[in-house]
Amino acid sequence: MGVMIRESLFWKGSVLGLILPTIAFVVYSNIKMDGDIFALYYQLKALDVHIHVLSLCTFLNLIPFLIFIRANREKPAQGILMTTLVLALFILINKLLF
Repeated sequence: MGVMIRESLFWKGSVLGLILPTIAFVVYSNIKMDGDIFALYYQLKALDVHIHVLSLCTFLNLIPFLIFIRANREKPAQGILMTTLVLALFILINKLLF
């Protein structure tokens, strides 16, 4: 039973680590382009700053990561860290290929 709860916390941290950068980009697109996410991405890509904006949105994961670490909640922190590394890999591939 305890293992299932810890795995559940890991996945909840992973989902949180994926949702926060997405929300940050949506909020940024609402402020910058009145909610047109794809138009904003292509505009940022044309200006060659899309990697910087995506990296800053991913940087938002630092806040819950530090909160979970200080509260000795390692499993959700591990989920956030894993998701952050996957997003960083995606951003690196995006930079190298596009």
